[in-house]
Amino acid sequence: MTNTLPVCRAHWADIPDIVELVVAPFVGSPISEWLVPDERRRRDVLSSVIRIWTEHALLFGEAYLLQDRSAAAVWLHRYGPIPRTSGYGERLAAACGDYVDRFLLLDDVLRTHRPARPHNHLAFFAVAPDGHRVRRATTLLAASTARMGQALLPTYTEATSVTDRDLYARHGYVSGEPFALPGGTTAYPMWRSPGQRRPGPGASVTAARPHMPARRRRGPDLPVRVVLDASAILAFTKGSTAVGGAIAQVAEEGHLFGLPVACLAEASRSVVDTARLDLLVDHPAAAVLTVDPLSWSALADTYRTVGRLDLASALLAATSNACTILTAQPDQYAGLTGDEPIMSA
Repeated sequence: MTNTLPVCRAHWADIPDIVELVVAPFVGSPISEWLVPDERRRRDVLSSVIRIWTEHALLFGEAYLLQDRSAAAVWLHRYGPIPRTSGYGERLAAACGDYVDRFLLLDDVLRTHRPARPHNHLAFFAVAPDGHRVRRATTLLAASTARMGQALLPTYTEATSVTDRDLYARHGYVSGEPFALPGGTTAYPMWRSPGQRRPGPGASVTAARPHMPARRRRGPDLPVRVVLDASAILAFTKGSTAVGGAIAQVAEEGHLFGLPVACLAEASRSVVDTARLDLLVDHPAAAVLTVDPLSWSALADTYRTVGRLDLASALLAATSNACTILTAQPDQYAGLTGDEPIMSA
C-alpha cells in the first residue's frame, strides 16, 4: 500500500513558512557560521536574506511544499540570465549589515560553478527534522523534479553533505567535481538530464534544447488579466504581499499583468527601492502598456473624468483588455459611473 504525501504549489503567502524551513537546519551549518559569525544575529540575518532570495525565486521560478508544511523546494528557471537589478547589493546590505561582503562572495562562488546552459535550478531544498525526514524528502524531490522535467530541461542543484548528494543521486542526479565554499564546506554540483531516472555509466550532462513554458513568452496570444495602477506598483516596491501574490497567481495561470507607462512614471516619483521596481518591470509575465494613438480621444475623456493621467491610463488599459485594475487606493476611483472592475491590494 502506497501512502503519498500531498505536494502543493507554493504562493507568496507561503514565504514565511519556506523561510523558516530553510533557516532552521541552515543556521547551525559551517557555512552559516562563516556568513554570520555573531550567533546572536545569525538567525535574523539569514531569515532576511533567504526571504529576499525566495521572493526572487517566486518571481522567476516556482516553489513547492508538502501540504503539511514540513518540506520546501524552491526552484529558479535559469532559461537565460535572471535579472540582477542594480539594487541587489543594497538590498543585501540592508539585511546583512557588516556581513554583506561575505554573502556577495558566496554568491560569486556559486555563480562561478553554476552551469551556463539553460536549466532549472533547485536553489533551496529543506525538510523538517523528524522521524519521517527521508520519506518527506523523497516525496517532495521526486514530485518537484518531475514538474521541472516538463520543461524538457536539465535540473541542477548543489549538495553540501554526502547524505544530500546520495539523496539526489537516487533521483537521477549525477555529481560533478566538488568545489569548496567559503568557510570550508564542500559543495557537490548535481546535474540531472531530462527523463533520467538513475545515473548510469557515461551519463550525459549535455542540456536539451530549451522549451520555454508559454507563460514566459510575452506575446499577443497571452491575455492581460490584471492592470496595476501607480498605487499598486508603489505598494509592490514596498514589499506588499497582496500585490506580489496577485501577480504570481497571474503568472502561474499563464497570463500577463499590465503596467501602463503613465502608472510606472507616476509611481517612480515616490519609489525608494528602485531595485524592486526593476524586478517588477523585468518580470517575464509583465507587459508594459502604451496607449494606442487612435485611442487618444478615449484617454482624454477618461482623464477629464478622473482628473489624473495615470488613473485614466489604468482605466483605459483595463477596458481595452477586459480585465481588472489592481489598486492599493480604491477610493481614488470614487465617483466613476458604471461598474469598473476594481480590485483592492
